[in-house]
Amino acid sequence: MWQKTDRSQKYGVAVYNFSSRLPHRLTLNIGDTVQIAEELDGWFYGCKTKNKNECGIFPKSYIHVREAVVAKFGSLERVTSTESPIAQEISTVLREWHTIWKQFYLDQNEELENIQVMMLELMDWRKKIMSRKLTNEEVKDLQQRVSSRIDFGNAMLGLDLVVRDEQGNILNPDNTSVVELYKQHETASDRIRLEQNTVTGVRDTSITGPQTFNLFVQLRNFVCRIGEDADILMSLYDAKFSKFISENYIVNWGKDGVPKDIEMLNNFRVVFTDLGSRDRTRERVYLVFQIIRIGVMDPKDVEDKKQTRRLRRPFGVAAIDITEYLNGLKNDAEEDKQIFIPFQSCGEKEFMDSLIKKVVVAKEINHKGQGLWVSLKVLQGDVKQVKEDYPHLVGPNTCVSRKLGFPDVIMPGDVRNDIYVTIKGGEFTRGPAKTADKNVEVTMVVCNNKGEVLKDVISYGCGGDMMSEYKSLIYYHEDKPKWQETVKVAISTEEEFKGLHLKFTFKHRSTSETKDRSERPFAMAFIKLMNKNSTTLSDTDHNLLVYKDHNSPDLKSSKKMKITEKKEDRDKFSPYLDLPSTREIFNEQNIQPTGKVTLFSGPFTLSAKDSFVISSFVCSTKLTHNVVLLGLLQWQDIMTDTTKLRDHLEKLMKVDGEEIVKFLQDLLDSLFSILMQNTISDVYDNLVFDALVHIISLISDRKYHQFRPVLDAYVESSFSFAMAYQKLMIILRDYVDKAMETNQKILKSAMKSLEYLFKFIVQSRNHFARLNDGRGKQSFELQLKQLIKSISNMMLYTSDNTLVAQGSALKYMCATIPDILKVFDAVELSHLMVEFINNVPKERLTKQKLKCIDDLVHSKLFVLPECRLILLPMMLQHTRVLMEQKEEIEDCIEVLSNILNLTFSRDMDKYEEDISLITKMSLRTVIQACINLDKTSKEAIKCVCVLLSMLRQMKELHFSQYMDMEEFAFLIDLRDFLMEILMLFLDLVSNNVFPPDWMEMIMLENSIILRALQIFAKVIHDRFTQEFERELWGFFFKCSISFLTQKSLQLEHFTSSKRSKIVCRYRDMRREAGFEIRQMWFHLGVNKIQFIPDMVGAVLEMTLIPEIELRKATIPIFFDMMVCEFMQIEPSTRKIKGNFNQVEHELIMCLDALVEGGQGDGEYKDLICDILYKLCSNHSTLKEQGLRFVNTIKELLQHLLEYRKIIQSEVKELRMSCIVNLLNFYHDIGRQEMYIRYLYKLCDLHMKCDNYTEAANTLKLHVGLLKWTDDGLDPMLQSGWYPAARTHRELKEYLYYDIISYFDKGKMWEKGIELTKELVHLYEEELYDYERLSVILKRQAELFACIIRELRPDPEYFRVGYYGRGFPSFLQNKVFIYRGKEYERLTDFNSRMQTLFPNAELLKSLSPPSSEVKESDKQYLQINAVTPVLELQDRFLNKCVNEKILKYYSVNEVQKFTFSRRIDESGADISQMWLERTYLTTLYSFPGILCWFPVNHTDMRKVSPLENAIETLETTNKRINSLIEQHIADDHLSTNNLGMLLNGVVDASVNGGISNYKVFYSEGYGESEIQLHLVHKLKDITKNQVMLLKEALLIHRRKVSEELRPFHDHMEQRFKEMVKLIHKEYRLNVPDSFATLKRIKSQSCVPISRVSEVLNNPNNPQNLSDSSAAPSPGLKTSHSTRAPSVYIKPDKSAPTTPIRPNTISRMNPFKRTSVASLANTSDHSSEGGGSNRNSLEAPIELSEQLTPRRPLRSDEQRRLSRPNSFQLMPPIMNSTSNSSLVSNTSSTAENSDFELGDEMPTPPLPEKTAYSDYSNVEITPSPSHHRANSGNRKSKVSFLRIFHRGSTASLNEIDGHKTDKKTLGSPDSMT
Repeated sequence: MWQKTDRSQKYGVAVYNFSSRLPHRLTLNIGDTVQIAEELDGWFYGCKTKNKNECGIFPKSYIHVREAVVAKFGSLERVTSTESPIAQEISTVLREWHTIWKQFYLDQNEELENIQVMMLELMDWRKKIMSRKLTNEEVKDLQQRVSSRIDFGNAMLGLDLVVRDEQGNILNPDNTSVVELYKQHETASDRIRLEQNTVTGVRDTSITGPQTFNLFVQLRNFVCRIGEDADILMSLYDAKFSKFISENYIVNWGKDGVPKDIEMLNNFRVVFTDLGSRDRTRERVYLVFQIIRIGVMDPKDVEDKKQTRRLRRPFGVAAIDITEYLNGLKNDAEEDKQIFIPFQSCGEKEFMDSLIKKVVVAKEINHKGQGLWVSLKVLQGDVKQVKEDYPHLVGPNTCVSRKLGFPDVIMPGDVRNDIYVTIKGGEFTRGPAKTADKNVEVTMVVCNNKGEVLKDVISYGCGGDMMSEYKSLIYYHEDKPKWQETVKVAISTEEEFKGLHLKFTFKHRSTSETKDRSERPFAMAFIKLMNKNSTTLSDTDHNLLVYKDHNSPDLKSSKKMKITEKKEDRDKFSPYLDLPSTREIFNEQNIQPTGKVTLFSGPFTLSAKDSFVISSFVCSTKLTHNVVLLGLLQWQDIMTDTTKLRDHLEKLMKVDGEEIVKFLQDLLDSLFSILMQNTISDVYDNLVFDALVHIISLISDRKYHQFRPVLDAYVESSFSFAMAYQKLMIILRDYVDKAMETNQKILKSAMKSLEYLFKFIVQSRNHFARLNDGRGKQSFELQLKQLIKSISNMMLYTSDNTLVAQGSALKYMCATIPDILKVFDAVELSHLMVEFINNVPKERLTKQKLKCIDDLVHSKLFVLPECRLILLPMMLQHTRVLMEQKEEIEDCIEVLSNILNLTFSRDMDKYEEDISLITKMSLRTVIQACINLDKTSKEAIKCVCVLLSMLRQMKELHFSQYMDMEEFAFLIDLRDFLMEILMLFLDLVSNNVFPPDWMEMIMLENSIILRALQIFAKVIHDRFTQEFERELWGFFFKCSISFLTQKSLQLEHFTSSKRSKIVCRYRDMRREAGFEIRQMWFHLGVNKIQFIPDMVGAVLEMTLIPEIELRKATIPIFFDMMVCEFMQIEPSTRKIKGNFNQVEHELIMCLDALVEGGQGDGEYKDLICDILYKLCSNHSTLKEQGLRFVNTIKELLQHLLEYRKIIQSEVKELRMSCIVNLLNFYHDIGRQEMYIRYLYKLCDLHMKCDNYTEAANTLKLHVGLLKWTDDGLDPMLQSGWYPAARTHRELKEYLYYDIISYFDKGKMWEKGIELTKELVHLYEEELYDYERLSVILKRQAELFACIIRELRPDPEYFRVGYYGRGFPSFLQNKVFIYRGKEYERLTDFNSRMQTLFPNAELLKSLSPPSSEVKESDKQYLQINAVTPVLELQDRFLNKCVNEKILKYYSVNEVQKFTFSRRIDESGADISQMWLERTYLTTLYSFPGILCWFPVNHTDMRKVSPLENAIETLETTNKRINSLIEQHIADDHLSTNNLGMLLNGVVDASVNGGISNYKVFYSEGYGESEIQLHLVHKLKDITKNQVMLLKEALLIHRRKVSEELRPFHDHMEQRFKEMVKLIHKEYRLNVPDSFATLKRIKSQSCVPISRVSEVLNNPNNPQNLSDSSAAPSPGLKTSHSTRAPSVYIKPDKSAPTTPIRPNTISRMNPFKRTSVASLANTSDHSSEGGGSNRNSLEAPIELSEQLTPRRPLRSDEQRRLSRPNSFQLMPPIMNSTSNSSLVSNTSSTAENSDFELGDEMPTPPLPEKTAYSDYSNVEITPSPSHHRANSGNRKSKVSFLRIFHRGSTASLNEIDGHKTDKKTLGSPDSMT
């Protein structure tokens, strides 16, 4: 029994795919989450969390159970995972992306790899989050990166934008105001845009990172063979300027390849701090590692114990570019990711500085596996913040390497007194006793004025100890060394700075330790740290003078001078301090040593040839280079010197701001001290105030804005002048009161400094109050109020002189509010602020005034309810006036948005009064602004947000109060308001102002609009029902339905997760809107008729939305409309209308458009029909019409849904079928406009498929609706092809020309002629337009000529049965006849159909399919060829008709088709073979508007073996006769096809020939009268075949070439044997040798050539006389040049005209008469007889075709044209008998008397043709023959071309219209 699961098993994740066809199983994919409800044994029962409707059972083993939180809501349970929100979000995103990723893979989308990389990143980050091993800061940082990556990926994939708070959590719209939500959307969009620009390489410099950041570096390992101890110096390096920008970090590395302190292994960490925005903009920043070897001079001598040790020597450099890490382009730097940095060793004579420059530009370094492994990470914030946020990285022992210079912000307490000294280089002469350059080592110490060395003041870098002296690198034998080594001199601020100096000594270091001990410094140099004016050493290069020691080896060897000095004197003082230290000072003093005595002091003598260069950089908050600052900082020293003090105060304005901010705290202390000194005259108060204002203004500038916290900290912590407020207030008020007289620059600075002036005033007052127990409070408040009023009064000035100061006051006044509130009443201050803003003159400083109002909104005053009620009216009044004047719209909207943002709360009662005030004063103004603004502008979007925010925060009470205002005292005013807002709503839902991916914003907007519509619906119903306003009601319906049908609410188009998210928060808003519309419709009452039929389309669009409850609620509106129209009283008759034609018409029209557009489904069809059927059935009056209408709708929807489904398919044939179904439907119900619409769709499809005949027939349907009148066209009859046609005749005429053109292209010239005849009648009898008549007659003549001249392939027809339910419903289990394309045979057609239906299976049998096949879900095709049945027209009866004319009707204008199949497939005896013949009748005749039509009638009958034999022989006779006719008509025709056919008949060697039918010729065969008749008919046909064979052999003998003469002789021999066999075995009396079939000739006696001559030259009298003359005997032969004619047997009732004997030429042996005439008359005459074209009983007259000469063929051409052996096969199937009269197996017949050559004269042979053509055979040749002739079609065309090239005959001669001029009139030329 199923048991409910406990809380521990409520939630799980599928770890395997599960799928089963068994019922009640839940299909699962890996990763699907399930909510488990019950369990039983090894099964769970539950549902998917993403779709609770999918429920079922699934195996326990497929599920990994996870912890979950179960929340109960009544009987419902909500199960959520215990994972962190960010982990859950990653899971959801991965599922959504995975679906898209798979589609990308199928589509081979170029973004496939990008999305895959991001998914892998998210999975990796999710693992880290789930591991729970990260610190809070790491989790926070990772969450930001996850959020950024998800947002970026969603944007790339076109998914919705996810809005987040500052922590990266998804924002909840319920707790967020509309304005704030919009701002967050904007921020997220900007962030994603920045990331996209970063990915594409486009950097957005407008958005920068945090101001202060740090670089964390951890040295993991150093792999290099050194062999001695080493120091690794790590620092930041600016490659562009080739200088270091940070202090060094020192790592002591041991000679064993490990750290000296092994405990520090993998723990070398440093933070490079003080980095700021300027460091982000550096072009190339490198992290550089300098390796200093500490040991012997030459590493080769490391084992030599006599070598000097502990020498510092350059060893190598490693560097990595970190620019992209610093500026944020790379974010893959992690503390646990190791980066390899290759190492480059130093050359023998290479300086370290040169090697660094070389490494940073090198593309590759041959490191040979040597290098360093480090980890990097950028940490945001200052050092203090970093230590708090990243305690696992930056601990107490982590070294901090400071930047060489100040950070962007110098905080109070950050006291520095550092001097960075860089030993750059020097030049030292070689002494007289030296043979090589020195190995110079520089030693630097810091000494006081007594020469004492200061202890521990020098630092070579963090990580190392402070030292008293520093020793430089040593370059071997280098007299011009370049060190470029920087050290820091850190001197305590308590140290006496005067007299301090840097002392440098230079010593030669010997490689031998013994010699090195005896070496002493050979020279020295020094520089003082303080100048004479007490300023610090300047930041520049210093060229120091080098002084040599007299005891040095250089001076000892010199005999120029000897100076002795006592040791104790040298130790007691430093005599060199009086000497000049730098070359600059030396030049300034202009010292000129006299004689040979150089400059000296004590033991030191100037060395003119030596030089030494250093640079210095002071980084101190106590030492300055500026004299003015120094004077003010030491103001006590010059307190009595008033002139100097005044001068310093005035010059402070010109001091660089960089210097001022360094000493900000000390400088402010000095200024306030001067201000408060009573001993100094008050004259200096203004100067001190100006200096103070200058400093505050400086901090207010953007350049130094980062120092604001420093100033804030000073005010809060360091400022301690209790009496300063009095002087500050007095001086400031004096400045303001005398604004017109005061220096405007100073006044502007004072206004700019208002915030900090009031901070100082308030802080000073607080200090005073604490010291004096609050004494003087009232006096102070009065002074403060007066000061504020003075500032307020200053705003009244209208002079341009004070404009700048007034603008500054507006800008900075609100910044004083937080401090003023500490000592002043808030309400009174609110009144003062209102007065301050209202005092600004109109049209003056408008923008600044609005900015001030906005600042006031963000002030603490606005937070207080009592103050807000004072401030709001002023704010709203100013914004309303400006918005109505369309001035500063953007700023006004910004103010209103901030007001609404700050007054938003879930507790709407909290701001009820404020919202009421905002609504009354601003709602209408905002609505009008939204209407007028350009919706694509940013201002319009913000304005919409303001409106939405207002409507969201308004309660129903607010709406009611607003519409009850005096402004809406008249209903027309309220109507206008409602129309305005409804118009705006309609615009918003139709053209949303928000981007489509802002889903949260759009859904919140829709929820607000829906609530407003519900409220307005009640107002419209209550106030505008009695005084009905149709326009208002109509606009409400239009707006509501547009809202309901908008794209963003169609939930079925969204993913399941998105859909459930929307429904969970907002519900399905469509349902609510639909119910509101339904309610409003039924509230209309008697006014409903005013919206019929206008609202039918809108309601239909609403009901088509696939929401079942909505459909059920709204579909009855249609029935209500039908009833309203049906029961409407006609004004004229006062009777009910009795129909609902308008509703019906509009509904059909709209259904067609909407369903075709993609709306509606089968469920809708069933639902609307069921609902309307029930409603109509229960209505007594409407029942009959209603039910008929329901059936119409049902059928229409069926056709439309089929059409919509098929129209997306590439199979144009199916689309055509659907269109025809719709055509027929609209024709049946009389909807002409829809009928014509689909008619042209069908025509367009035919044109795309080159179905010109069908396109023409389609247009004829439109023509059938038009008349030959000048009546105006109804709109429904108009054609989009000819918009200019206004009358029936005009359009019909245009269409006729198109149709004729299409018929011409489709080679349906007969159809075109029919239309030209109508146009001829129109132009000749109606319009008398002879000009157009001549044109159309020419066109008609061309069409007639095409029938005779042009080659027109006969189309084949095919039967196609569609069996199975897998086909569309209009094809299922139906049979169609298809008209094939040109030259398309059965195999080609099969391939085409299987291409159209690739899943269909081809049935191999023609047997009717079983019911199982028909009901199967698969697709089955049954295809076979069919033969059209000719139904000859009466007009051809009793006429001799050209075969080309009749040939058209054999395959066109046909509606009946037939095919046969064997009943017994096993039998081999043809004489016993019965056939089943099927006759199919199609619904329409071919060709029509389609290439296929359904079969509507089928008839079957059996065909006996005897009938089959007759049909087989008849078919053969027809083919022989056709070839004879062709050769008679064209004497140039090749004999190839004729020879192949004859050979197959007279020499049937395969299928037995006539011997198969031997039994039918026996005397005893046939019992019934019918059988006897058929036997007689068979014998007659056999006789006719003999005669045809004889005539054909005569033609072949006459035309055969010499090469084929043996072939012909063989056929004649076989023919003789065949005749003898027939006579002997079958007892048939064959006519004698002179008998032939008679052929009728009936044509004009005037030759074509004569007609052409007359027409071409009508004025020639000779032509006229010739045309009227009787034809000469020779001209009679020209009659044979026409195409073959067939005499058609008339009806029995019609009289026959006998053929006169003299019409047959007795001289021509090729003329033949009928068998009947030979039997009945001795003079070869006979009575005329006739039959249909397929019968050979027709009398046919044979005439001769004269042929022109042709060039002889080559032997090769003759061989190629020689036919293969050919057997004529029966037309039904291969196994049937052929049409030969004899069998090759018969014994050879004896010589017969019936011999061709003996009985008649031999005709002259024609000239050999240049080329032979065997392609005119009408049955399929053998494969070899097919290859030789390239098919029937191409052969015929090529024959005409070759014939034209090889003949001198004209085109008319080729066409058979002209005889050879040489033979005309020549009796001798005729045989």
